[in-house]
Amino acid sequence: MDELEYIFNRRSIRKFTDRKIDDALIGKLLEAAMYAPSAVNSQPWHFVVVDNRKMMDRIMEIHPYAAMFRTASHGIVVCGDEQLQHGDGYWVVDCGAATQTLLLAAQTMGIGSCWVGIHPRKERKEAFSRLLELPPHVNPFALVALGYPAETKPRPARFKPERVKRNTWNQPYFSR
Repeated sequence: MDELEYIFNRRSIRKFTDRKIDDALIGKLLEAAMYAPSAVNSQPWHFVVVDNRKMMDRIMEIHPYAAMFRTASHGIVVCGDEQLQHGDGYWVVDCGAATQTLLLAAQTMGIGSCWVGIHPRKERKEAFSRLLELPPHVNPFALVALGYPAETKPRPARFKPERVKRNTWNQPYFSR
């Protein structure tokens, strides 16, 4: 498969088979996520792997959009450490890069994933901080459901050339 096909075909998967993901594969996904870029290579992320069914049930109780955890094999909560970030607020963009890298790595391994937002919702951040017993300087950023897909989704057309400019806002990059 052409490498870009993994990016073009990645979709948010919300229905999973009952097949569990092996711990070694979870380790590879986390290793890939840690290769994401970060400001001055500060790598201010931590990852909480959730594979306990009771914890997944709690996640569905505290997050209004986490129903896919009913069938997910695993969840990973991506967290940002304020003490490790390059400067105020950088943990957010760094954790965004790590989350996207995790999603793309899952796609290359045939694992379905769905990014569920936590940050910047205060009530979600507080609930996940309590659930995961996070220290005060560590912020929950994103929740990623993982499992072997029990659904397929078609590739939509998403490229919008009108949103690309050349040098200034008023000059299109692509001619019409």
